[in-house]
Amino acid sequence: MSKDKLLPYISPELCGLAEGAKILGDQWILLILREAFYGVTRFETMRIHTGITKQTLATRLKLMTELGLLSRIPYREEGARERYEYQLTDKSRTLAPVLLSLMEWGHKHVLHTAPHLTLVDKESGDPVHIGYVNAQGHEVKQNHVQIVPTTKG
Repeated sequence: MSKDKLLPYISPELCGLAEGAKILGDQWILLILREAFYGVTRFETMRIHTGITKQTLATRLKLMTELGLLSRIPYREEGARERYEYQLTDKSRTLAPVLLSLMEWGHKHVLHTAPHLTLVDKESGDPVHIGYVNAQGHEVKQNHVQIVPTTKG
């Protein structure tokens, strides 16, 4: 009997990966999030850093604001019209492990080079990495992690 037959079918509408991919599967949304995590908040700087067109950036920023990934904060420089900054929300900050894992993966498997950025502990300066941690706070090796259906109780 195939191992596949032992796994329960999970409808895409009930799968966080499938639903998350609908949003994060867009290259521009990922690049806008990258800029926001780097501290870029203004439209024009995002446009220059990503190479995105004005129309596409405006469309994605509107969607990301509606989805609660960014908050739109008005500002006005002297003598200029009101503009907006786009800042990370609590919801988007929880994407940090996902985005940082993607960054690590890209360095290792796409660029095939030493990372250009390193994750470090703010206090000690020691390098840190993305990993799996169990309920007791112990690291778990990837080959010891499995997906199982959630039991209702």
